[in-house]
Amino acid sequence: MGKIKTAKRQTIWNVINIKSRGIQTPQTYIHAFECLKEQDPLIQLRGNRHMSIKSMSQGSYIEKEGYTRSILVKLSAYDILDSDKFYNRRSKENVSLYLDPDIVANESEIELIFVPKIHRFAMPKSSKISLKNVLKYFQEALDKTMGANSFDVTIVKDKDVIQRIFSSYAIYSIEADFTYSNRDPSQNFQAVFDQKIREMNPTQFKMNIKGTKDQPLEAPSDGLIEAAANMSESNGYIKARIREQAGGKVTTINTERYPLNMQVNNAGDDIYTATYNELINRFGNEPTEHEQ
Repeated sequence: MGKIKTAKRQTIWNVINIKSRGIQTPQTYIHAFECLKEQDPLIQLRGNRHMSIKSMSQGSYIEKEGYTRSILVKLSAYDILDSDKFYNRRSKENVSLYLDPDIVANESEIELIFVPKIHRFAMPKSSKISLKNVLKYFQEALDKTMGANSFDVTIVKDKDVIQRIFSSYAIYSIEADFTYSNRDPSQNFQAVFDQKIREMNPTQFKMNIKGTKDQPLEAPSDGLIEAAANMSESNGYIKARIREQAGGKVTTINTERYPLNMQVNNAGDDIYTATYNELINRFGNEPTEHEQ
């Protein structure tokens, strides 16, 4: 990471979780990013809009285990022009132009920080490139370079919204779609639940649980609903039909619509160091050296 000093300010970042379906170590993720840099896959976002790597570099700081502390990635999104699809609006004629195939248009970029220790990266919420497109790029790029279904890429959700679900007055239905975690910190039933899913090694795990108006679902502490909701934070999504308060309206919450907005307070460090520290504070209390 560079030593660019910025004024004291607060920035908002979204967070994406990357999970290997095989060996889960920081070195696994570093190798995957090295392959992305070497192969630089071109990913179509929509129509003639594409995305690729503009630059990638490993930070100079090293974790105590000996691997890099962070990887700084800059992505470019742009339109690839078709030389046979130009139009002269004055003469009302279609025209063809000779264009260097490497010349593209309407380029925009985004800079991200990836932390191998916690297999997550942060991107500025204010970016001109959407979170959805960054997610699409990494999922498809990893599929191309590392093999289909070798990695899962998911948006980290707002924990407060998840809390609203299993602390609501009544829960009428739960629809969950997720995979096992990167051995994120958990305990009691959630730890057992995560391990049992891991033992099945599914590409996808879905739950659909329904109650009724007169008999809503029970959501005891350390139960199935709480475990599924907590696991969905970094590994999928949960959709719930609930009544948050007695006498309140029945509403539906879909956590896919609520990405984490991570606040980073920059108090003199460069913005990337401040973001690294916030990521570690939130997600860094888990083991980092393990294999399935």
